[in-house]
Amino acid sequence: MRHFACRFLAASSVACLALAAGAATRPRYGGTLRVEIPAKPSSFDATDSPDVAEAEAALKLHALIYDRLVRLDPQGQPEAAIAISWEHDAQAANWRFKLRPGVKWQDGAPLTPEEVVMALQGQAAGASVRLAGDVLEIDAGGPSPGLLTTLATDAGLTIRRSAVGTTLLQGGSPGTLPIGTGPFRLTSWEPRRRAVLQANEDYWDGRPYLDTIEIQMGRASRDELLDLEIGKADVVELDPVEARRAQQEGKKVWTSAPVELLCLRFSPNRPAVQDRRVRLALADSIDRAAIQKVLLQNYGDVAGSIFPQWLSGYTFLFPTAMNLEQARQLRGEIGVAPTLKVGYDPSDTLARQTAERVAVNARDAGITLQVVPLPEGWRQMPEGVDLVIQRARFDGPIMDKGQMGATATAWLPITGAGGPEQAYAAERQFVDSLAVIPLIHIPELLGIGSRVMDWSPTPWGAWRLESVSLEGEKP
Repeated sequence: MRHFACRFLAASSVACLALAAGAATRPRYGGTLRVEIPAKPSSFDATDSPDVAEAEAALKLHALIYDRLVRLDPQGQPEAAIAISWEHDAQAANWRFKLRPGVKWQDGAPLTPEEVVMALQGQAAGASVRLAGDVLEIDAGGPSPGLLTTLATDAGLTIRRSAVGTTLLQGGSPGTLPIGTGPFRLTSWEPRRRAVLQANEDYWDGRPYLDTIEIQMGRASRDELLDLEIGKADVVELDPVEARRAQQEGKKVWTSAPVELLCLRFSPNRPAVQDRRVRLALADSIDRAAIQKVLLQNYGDVAGSIFPQWLSGYTFLFPTAMNLEQARQLRGEIGVAPTLKVGYDPSDTLARQTAERVAVNARDAGITLQVVPLPEGWRQMPEGVDLVIQRARFDGPIMDKGQMGATATAWLPITGAGGPEQAYAAERQFVDSLAVIPLIHIPELLGIGSRVMDWSPTPWGAWRLESVSLEGEKP
C-alpha cells in the first residue's frame, strides 16, 4: 500500500485563494445572499433522506443554524466553538471541556451548561456526559483520540432546542422552527422549496456580514447558471457541463475536493449477476477515462477505490483502465448471458448519462444492459433490477469521518476499527468482492456571482457563510 502526505486537493486550495484574492476590499455588512440548489430537502435531518444530494443540503442548512462544542478550521483542525478549551487523560478516554460564557440561543435566552448536557446526552454511542461545576465532562468509554473531529462533524452532536410559539408553514399546518446558537436563524421554511435565514445579531463569534440568506431548492443546473448570468442568484450548484461553460465564460467556479463516489452496485439476490465473471467482465469493459473527460468535463478523478485518495492517503485498489479484450474473453466463458437491468435515479442527470455510457461499453464486450429509471425516493435495492448507478458521499476532513459515511450507507460495510491498515484491508476485500464497481470520484462545483466576497468553504465542501459579504451593499 502506498501512502501520500497530501490531505487535500491543491486545486481546491487554489480555487479558494483565487476567490479570496478578488475580495481585496474590506467586508461590508448587509444584503441578501441568494443561493440555488438542485436538491429538495424535506427536513434538517440528513438521515431522513435516501438521496445523497438532499442529505448533504440538509447538513449545510443544519450547520448554519446550530453550533457544536468544537468546529473545524479550513485545514481540518479542531478549534474552539461552544467549548473554549479542553483537555483529556493519557488514553484520550476522559475529556474535560470549559464552556464559553455568554452564549445565547437565537431567541435571546442564555445557553446554560445544563442545556449543553441535555443536547449531547445519548447522542454519542458508548459515551456519557455530565457536569462537574462549570466544566463539561465526557467519558468516551475507551480511548478516543478522534473525539474532537467526531464532535465537530457528527450531525447529532449539535447544540439545539425547539422554539416556542413560532409558526412553520408546512402544508398549511403550524409548527415550530428550530432554534440553535449558530450564525443564522431560520425564519421561513417551505420543505423541498425554499428556506430563509436571518443573521444572528447576538452570535458569540460576531454578527455575520450578511443580513439574509435565501435558498431556492429544486432548481435545474441549467436554470441556475442562467440565473447566475443575469444576476438573479449569487451562489449556485452546477453540473459539470454548466460548470465548464461558466468557466469558459469567465465566471468564478469553486471546486471542492472529490467528495462523492459514483459507482455500480449489484443486487446480491439477482441470479443474473451471481457469476463473478459477469461482474468482472462488466468492470473491465467500462471506459472510466471517457466518462471523466466527457460527462464530467475533466472534473473529478477516475475511481479505483471506495474512498478518494485525498481522504484515504493510498492509491487505487482496483484496476481503472478499460480492458476490452479481457472483458470479451470472460464474456465468452459465460455462455448465454441474460440482459441485465441497470437502474438510475431519474432526478440525477449524471447518473442517467453514466448508465447509458456504461451500457454502450458493455455492448462492445458482448453484454447487454437495459437502462431503466428507478422509483422516486428509492432507498433499498429495487426489485427487478440487477444493478444500480448510485452515489455515496464521504465528507472530510479525515478518514474516520469518511468511514462514518460509508457505514451510514449500510451497503459499504467498512469501518476504521483497528486503524488505517485494517481499514485499507477491509476496503480492499470489499472492492475485490465486486459487490460495487467504483467509477468516478466527483467534486462539488459552485458558480459564484461577482458580488460575492470572501467565499471560503472548506476543501471538503462545508459552507462558511458567516464570513461571506456582498460587494456594493450598504456599509
